[in-house]
Amino acid sequence: MIGYLALARETFDVEYAESKFKIAKSLLLSLSPDAIGFENLITNDEGADSALSFFKSNDVEKIFLFQTTFTDAKFLLNFAKSIQKPICIVSFPEPRTGGRLRLNSICGLNLAMHSLIKNDITPDFVIMEEDDKANEMSFSNFIESQNESKKIAWDIATIANINADFDYSIDKQTIGIIGTRPEGFDTCDYDSNEVTSKLNVSLVDLELEDLFDEAKDIEVETIVKTKSTVSSYLAGTEELVQEEFDKSLSIFHGLENLKDKHNLDAFAIRCWPETFTEYGCASCGPMAMMNEKKVSCACEADVLGGISCNILNQMNNNPSLLVDIVDVDKSDNSLVFWHCGLAPISMAKEGTARSGIHSNRKKPLLHDFSLKEGEITIFRVSKARGRLQFFVMKGQVLDRPNSFSGTSGVINLGENSAHKLEQMFKGGLEHHVAFTYGDISDKLIHFGQQMDIPTYTL
Repeated sequence: MIGYLALARETFDVEYAESKFKIAKSLLLSLSPDAIGFENLITNDEGADSALSFFKSNDVEKIFLFQTTFTDAKFLLNFAKSIQKPICIVSFPEPRTGGRLRLNSICGLNLAMHSLIKNDITPDFVIMEEDDKANEMSFSNFIESQNESKKIAWDIATIANINADFDYSIDKQTIGIIGTRPEGFDTCDYDSNEVTSKLNVSLVDLELEDLFDEAKDIEVETIVKTKSTVSSYLAGTEELVQEEFDKSLSIFHGLENLKDKHNLDAFAIRCWPETFTEYGCASCGPMAMMNEKKVSCACEADVLGGISCNILNQMNNNPSLLVDIVDVDKSDNSLVFWHCGLAPISMAKEGTARSGIHSNRKKPLLHDFSLKEGEITIFRVSKARGRLQFFVMKGQVLDRPNSFSGTSGVINLGENSAHKLEQMFKGGLEHHVAFTYGDISDKLIHFGQQMDIPTYTL
């Protein structure tokens, strides 16, 4: 017998999520009419406990888990460990309308895959398509399969004509960690001893209150001057709630002050929810402004993500950016890189740069634009499968409109981008990857060799 359940987070479009759940459940029941499931979307701990009890009381052979929106991996990991049955995670792309990212389901899948694989659990997954026959085949393959899904191994990155005299060593980095990673974000975990000993990095632990205190002390004249500068390159700032806009700019100056006080090269910041709920603004725009200065700011206190960006900064003349992978289109051979709005202004496609508010929290400041066309290098200092490694890829940002509000780019990874995405997820890659414009892939591979860190590519 087949079981099913669905996850959602209430900060996303729950009504839209329910419609996706209904469609996927209907397909499952057409293939397996006796399938049983927990019918309510699981959005909180109470629902999670009820769903776990349901499946402990109703024995099933396999389980479809519908990842209708982005969620953290806390429940899914606990559920998989407790039930110990084969799981297929189903995620849902959404139209690239230029508006709100209503589900962010694929990013939720990415985060879940990393967390489960890191804990020696390897689920199957399906990313729904427009092609009903393809979806039916994917569901049937899991229902009829006799063996559990196997984790994959990436290819060791190699370079012809390795130069023995090559030296792309980087300066010692100091990363400021402001707050802690959100619960259930195993992708943002790190080993401080490993970071300091193997990556030549010093860590400075700070509290969100340290940032808020610095921001509160910024003089009005400083805010007015910065507002004028920002308004010169971002359209629409006059439409923002000005008090909230001012608070966001004060966060930028607070970050500058902390950088100077502690001699920091980059930040890993707990960017939500407290910046919204306690201070009253978004930190995305301030982080974008720091990124433009090549002082990398990583969301969700992602230390290894911040280190990834800073390595790119030191090896390249261009700023870097940490992004989520939020969409895939097989027919278009493309992915979408996105984040709420922290891309540096130099990455903007000409004529598209606007100010924005957070799509879920409804507060400024965000950068809102489509990423400019060009060749990019994708990089991650990774703990996929529980060991320190480098992941390197090349790609191309295509000349496309903004896919979702915030900052996004449509990406081609060469032949069969969808397959490469599948390999990333099945290999346990984190839900954040860094990129910079230009091809510095050989530099990164050489650097990995010099550091004696396994370096992989696809």
